[in-house]
Amino acid sequence: MRVRLPGLYIALCVVLAGLIHIAAVLTLPMLAPRDAHARLAALGPANKMIQLPLPAPGRQVMPLMAPDVRYAICRYDLSKGPVRLKARIADGNWLIAFYTPLGENYYTVVGGDLKRPDVDLIVAMSDQTVAEVGVDSPEAFDNVVVVNSPVEEGIALVRVPLTGQSRSVEAERALKATYCGAHKGSNQPSSP
Repeated sequence: MRVRLPGLYIALCVVLAGLIHIAAVLTLPMLAPRDAHARLAALGPANKMIQLPLPAPGRQVMPLMAPDVRYAICRYDLSKGPVRLKARIADGNWLIAFYTPLGENYYTVVGGDLKRPDVDLIVAMSDQTVAEVGVDSPEAFDNVVVVNSPVEEGIALVRVPLTGQSRSVEAERALKATYCGAHKGSNQPSSP
């Protein structure tokens, strides 16, 4: 059976339109001028934990922020060495997630999976050493989790769901004590 020439052109146009659509959908996040990384960069410097303001209708830093969750972010930059993130997990509902600037999640720590309340994470590229952030003995390394980042710049998001309205003050206090920085120094809280 022979396909008529106009039918072949129509089929090729449909396939070409589908390929163009797929390419546009996949490249659109890379071309967006106000992506998550750009929005969060406006809030403060890199390698510093920043507590996000409470979401309200029309006043959300990021889309789809839940009103019963408190958030803090650290836009990390590994160009000068690894970054250390320390927190005290109040309960098993906490979540610490790591994202690339394009929003790809590459590592997550869930509070319920931890066997201890203190979280000590080092975010580093594969060619960086953890000694650069003050972990120089094997004993100190036992309680540290090393997160291998696939990118030099990224986002660490701390998400604290509230188990009740009375817990909001406690959650905000715990988020304020969370530390994100380049080196174990004098500006780091001794116990988050």
